[in-house]
Amino acid sequence: MKPRWITAERFERVGIFTIRSGKKDVFPLLCPVLEYDWIPDWRCTMMYSESGVAEKNALFMTRAKLHRKVMWTTITYEPDRLIEYLLVMGSDAMVRLSISLEDDGGNATRIAWRMLFTAVSPLAKRALRADYSEAKFQAMLGKREGAEPLPGNRRDAVGPMACGVPRRRPLTPVRLPLR
Repeated sequence: MKPRWITAERFERVGIFTIRSGKKDVFPLLCPVLEYDWIPDWRCTMMYSESGVAEKNALFMTRAKLHRKVMWTTITYEPDRLIEYLLVMGSDAMVRLSISLEDDGGNATRIAWRMLFTAVSPLAKRALRADYSEAKFQAMLGKREGAEPLPGNRRDAVGPMACGVPRRRPLTPVRLPLR
């Protein structure tokens, strides 16, 4: 007996930009909990994290248009250098999100944002292509452009299972400026 094959579709989106902030300020914001500090429409439900923030094997959930639930797990966690998430969208699709940071001289960071999409169902193939067209992908990255980390927007207001839990202080959107 041989395995049954389904022809999946794979495509990739990559964006590279430089911001005028150091890696030590930027990397902590690439966390499901600390995303609240700089992306106004971000929402998640934390499911597992020993530290309460991003770490290897952390697990959280978001909601998307195509799928009611998207499960995320941190598959690579190298502070100030690289973080990777695997997003599982039911049995229809998966996405590998890789975000790498490099010093770009002085107090600047070069960020490479790479998303590798694998769609299995016909609906997922159409929806992901539409939702992550090159133009929409660049617009999504634009939400992260022009922000700058603000003092105090750190782990002081974060704890285990912080996503979806009222915060002790109001959130201030931050801007990470492009160079």
